[in-house]
Formats: sequence, structure tokens, C-alpha cells
Amino acid sequence: MTISADQDRQARIDLIRTYWDALMSADLVTFRELLAPDAVIHYPGQNFLSGDYTTTDDIVELYRTLTGFITEGTFTGQVLDITTGEQYTTVILKYQLHLPIKTIDGRATGLFLLDENYKIKEYWLHEWNQVMINRVLRATWASKPFMPLVNRFTKKGKK
Repeated sequence: MTISADQDRQARIDLIRTYWDALMSADLVTFRELLAPDAVIHYPGQNFLSGDYTTTDDIVELYRTLTGFITEGTFTGQVLDITTGEQYTTVILKYQLHLPIKTIDGRATGLFLLDENYKIKEYWLHEWNQVMINRVLRATWASKPFMPLVNRFTKKGKK
């Protein structure tokens, strides 16, 4: 069955919207279904999440970490634009990182290569301010061992 250019474009846009909805609702079951068996995710930067993720389990674990920021209210975002070319689909996002001291506005570009079944085969994230993301993620990672202690003192002070 031959698919028209308009049908192809719409299928790619629908995939990106489903991806985004799954991410924002922490629906990792749906997210896993969007991955091709040989998917590769390239997560940028110089922080504890940076690197290439090449197995479905590793990719889902990365997104489990990322959706933690969403469910904790640290990250909110929206899709601004989705474009489709001959091979690639691009999404432009804007987001906010809600940190204890301030809220930081950010933007990112996602570049997707989909397979013939409209599954994510390869994905590159490009932060518009990678230095800021590196700093935030490094601080998050560095503070994790101390969070039980901070929470204990916070609860103690509220009694």
C-alpha cells in the first residue's frame, strides 16, 4: 500500500504528539511502544544523563529519569512546532525548569528519524542552552545523596 505525502506527514506529526503526550504524562508503556527495536537515543551534554542509549530498556530507563522531573513539577513544557522533511522530523520545544531558587526558561530541538512503521529509530536532542542544562543536571545529581537528610531536617523543622 502506497502512502501519500500528506498521510506520511500526518503520521509523523501524530507520532511526535503521542511521544510528547506520553512523556508529559509519564506513560512509559506507550513510550516503549513508540520505539523501533533498534532505536538509538542521543542525549547531549556533559552530565549524568549524557550519552547514547542503544537498548529499549536503557532508553526507557532514561525516560523514567526524565519523567521524574515532570511528575515532581520541576519541568513543564510544550511543543511549539513540528516540521517534516524527506527523512527527518523535527520538533521545537519550549519549557520551564522550576527550581527552588528560580524558574529557568529553555528551548530545545528534537531531531527524529523514524522507521517505515513510524517508530522512533533515532533521536537527537539539541538544547539551546546546553551549559545551563549541564549545570542543573549536575546539581540535581550531586544533591541526590543528601536529599533524605534535607527532607528529614525539613520535616523536623515543621513539627
